Amino acid sequence: MQILSIFFHPRPSITALGGAEKRFLETSKTWIEKGIKMTVIEPEPSLSSGLVVYSEICKTPLSRYFEKSWIKIYVEWIMWTLRACFKGVSIAKNQKPNMVLATNNTLPNLIPAYFIQTICHLPLCVIVHHIDIPSPNIRANPIKIYHMYRKIKYDTPTSLIKTLALWIIISIIKHSNICIAVSRSTANTLLKNNIPLKKVHVSGNGVNINHIESFKFNGNKNYDGVFVGRISKEKGVFSLLNVWQRVTQVKSDAKLAIIGSGVELPKIKKNIKEKHLENNIIVLGPCTDKDMYAAMKASKVFIFPSLLEGWGLAVAEALACGLPAICYDIPAIKEIFGNCGSVFLVPAGDINKLASTVLKVLRMNARRLGKISKTYIKRFDWEKVAIKDLEILKSELKRWSM
Repeated sequence: MQILSIFFHPRPSITALGGAEKRFLETSKTWIEKGIKMTVIEPEPSLSSGLVVYSEICKTPLSRYFEKSWIKIYVEWIMWTLRACFKGVSIAKNQKPNMVLATNNTLPNLIPAYFIQTICHLPLCVIVHHIDIPSPNIRANPIKIYHMYRKIKYDTPTSLIKTLALWIIISIIKHSNICIAVSRSTANTLLKNNIPLKKVHVSGNGVNINHIESFKFNGNKNYDGVFVGRISKEKGVFSLLNVWQRVTQVKSDAKLAIIGSGVELPKIKKNIKEKHLENNIIVLGPCTDKDMYAAMKASKVFIFPSLLEGWGLAVAEALACGLPAICYDIPAIKEIFGNCGSVFLVPAGDINKLASTVLKVLRMNARRLGKISKTYIKRFDWEKVAIKDLEILKSELKRWSM
């Protein structure tokens, strides 16, 4: 089997490596070991060149002129998408792959993959990580989705762009041949939005426990809490500042570490100063794996008030670090981690409940919670996920060729 993969990943200055990117890199290792031939089209810097035989870089030469704002970043992504479309068709005509794979359901991945599917008449598989809909029982009505983004505090232009993007995403997914969702809640969202049942499959995500455990911990718990994720409104990091204000009213020396990157990183730093929390909140920003896992292991509790998730890889990695986790009670998080005794769910948006739960968990037996976390996380294995993905792809390709 030969696969042409569209693997878009934003520059590290925009956002750190996300769950979708980690998933592709981890599953690719097993696919290649199983004899799958892969060509990857990606931006610079390459993340897959050490894994695959052939990777093609699509550059955006004007990117160095862009400032860090969402609108200008979107322009850069559009430029990359257009280049990837035509380069992908050229590669597909020369190499004649069996299918095209969109490694994530974001537009810079979907549009080139769909373009190649249409021009070259290849089956299209989409890995669906999450759809920006708060409940799998809600259909993507543009008005509702726009108001959702506004409620999350995005401005009007950004909310309109995100709403349009979501409508295009769902439209392209409808034209795919295979959808591999990472959770049942994500799959149910697809079904609710008229994606045919025969196209939708559920796989999952894994955790590289050996990689995480390779970074040693010196034993000092420097932080009471830690957040890891993209610095954006839907991740709940801005409301986390209000939570920590309430925590420090009870525990005045409480320390919170924020790890992550994004165009709103300067804004989060500004908000911390405005709330006079400089002595209680440390923004570590983007970190290497070594520094990130070291900071997580040096913390007492992982706090993840995300409002929109398809699986929750950051939560899984926190559990692998031996931390308890406190999250909003949203469908995917509840599905994946709801049965873990060291994961505490609070109603989405309830800042007071989140703060009181943080204080409660800090008083609990940390060693016992850590054992529960590390035991629970052993069930998530990247090799099993990769093999399941391959079984789905091979089965669908066989059906496609009949």
